[in-house]
This record gives sequence, C-alpha cells and structure tokens, in this order.
Amino acid sequence: MPSAEHESPVALATLNPELVAWIMMNLFDVKSPDVHHARPHATDIRVMVPRTYHADSVVLLCDPADRPLLAAVLEVQRSRDPGKLRTWKLYLAQLEAELGVNAGLLVYCPDPAVARWYRSRLDSDDGLSLLLRPMIFTPDMVPVVTDAEVARTNPALAVLSAICHGGHAEVDGMFPALAAALQAVGPNQAILYYDVVLAGLPAAARVRWEEFMATTVEEYRSEMLRNLAAQHEERGEARGEARGEARGEARGEARGEARGEGRAVLTVLGARGIPVPTAVRDQILACTDLAQLETWLRRAVTASTADDLFGG
Repeated sequence: MPSAEHESPVALATLNPELVAWIMMNLFDVKSPDVHHARPHATDIRVMVPRTYHADSVVLLCDPADRPLLAAVLEVQRSRDPGKLRTWKLYLAQLEAELGVNAGLLVYCPDPAVARWYRSRLDSDDGLSLLLRPMIFTPDMVPVVTDAEVARTNPALAVLSAICHGGHAEVDGMFPALAAALQAVGPNQAILYYDVVLAGLPAAARVRWEEFMATTVEEYRSEMLRNLAAQHEERGEARGEARGEARGEARGEARGEARGEGRAVLTVLGARGIPVPTAVRDQILACTDLAQLETWLRRAVTASTADDLFGG
C-alpha cells in the first residue's frame, strides 16, 4: 500500500493543481505564457496492448477558455526503479499525443540519495533512447514558509513546505503560517489539508502540531473539524430539547457529531476520487465511535480503496 510520504504530495496536487504549476515555474523556471489556471487530468495512461499505466498525478495548465497549454506529470519516487525511466516517457508521449501540447515531468524524491541516483542515470544516457529531462526536486529545494501572508496566498505550498521540513527543528516555527493557510481555505477544504498535514508530518512533529492547534487555535480547529457536522448537531440538539431530557440531548449531539465526522471521511475519499460502495458508506455513517471515525479519517488521506479504511 502506498505510504503517507508518497501520497501526501499527490493529495496536495489533487486539492490544488496550482501547486504543480508553482513548482515548475519557481523551482525550474519553466516558461508558459498566458496560463490562467491549472486543473487535474486523468492519470491512467492507456496503450494498445491490454495494459494501463497509472501516473501519480497529472495536471493541465490552461488558458482562460480552459484549453490546455502545457501538461505536467507529478511522480513521487521513494526508491530506485530503473523501469520508471521508460514508463515516464510513455506518460509524456501519451499526453502530448492526446492533447497536442508539450508535457513536463516533475519527480519528487523525499530522499536526496534517490534523486542523485536518478540524475546519474539520466546523465549517462547513451544517446540512442528518447531523451528524458525530468525536473527532479527534493525537500531541501522547497522553501520554508513561515510568512502567514505567503501561506494564505498559497496554502498548498505551505502544507508541502511543512511536510518537506517536518523532520527539522524549524518546522515548529512554520506552524503559525500553516494555521493561517488552513484558515484561508475555509473549514470545508481545511479538513482535507489538515489531514494531509497529519499524514505527512513525522510522528514527533505531528504531536507538536496537534498540540499547537489545540492550545493556540482551538476555536478554529473545532470549527474546521466539525463544520461538516454542524447541521446534524443542530438537529440532534433540537431532538434532545424536544424530549426535554439532558441525556437525550447529549445522545442527539453525539449522533450529530459522529455523523458529521463520517461525512468528513466520505468527503476526503470523494476529493481523492476513490469510489465508496453503498455498504461501506452506510457503515461509515452508522458509526458512532468518534475515535474510530478519526482513525478512518486519517486513513482516508492515503487509502487506495475504500476497504483500506478498515485495515489493521
């Protein structure tokens, strides 16, 4: 199963495709005039033989009329895989043939040693094969975002920055800007970004981040995590008040809160394009165990299928 280290950048590219454009233009000085916006594109690469290749993320940079100007493939590579040097070419060739635009390849390597290995293989090209020129970047190339205004302007970059530098002491100084980024996108989107942060940070930094959110911005954190449950909490309160029993009211609130958390799990899966069978959807919405729902919510960020929520 893919790891959080692999899935977090991919989830960010899904949440905000503009991040891919930012990396290409700011880290690699790619010029693409008249770009108005970026949008995700199908990641399955189909060929004539009965096999489908699947890229991690595909983003299109478009003009105001939504016509593609440039395609970008984002791959997260955590280990050495000589076969990727060939399948990456297939991704680019298929996109260029399908869309009639140039396609670029971004490769994120969390381990600098892996990045050096890929660069060395590319430098030793024998001149016979189709030339591949990927834009390989590592965590140290991503800027440290501590400015709250920068984080508000580019929330996905703030999250990626925290993930890239999560193992460094300086990550704590990024928390205020990271919180500002979450506030900028609003509660509905923030819950998705928040879980990408939780999945992408190392364990020690994750604990400090949760403590920061609990002690510094508790009011917003509560709003963010429970926004989707608001309607159901209100209905639960109304039912409890109508009965005139404090215990009934508490049960109604708890049911509303749990159902809201369940909807948050479904929202994350939906944002990542993961199909949810009716039986799984019903099981999630029927669950009243908040601890279990929180576990499912975190797993939803990196799950490959809906069934992965229930893994050990």
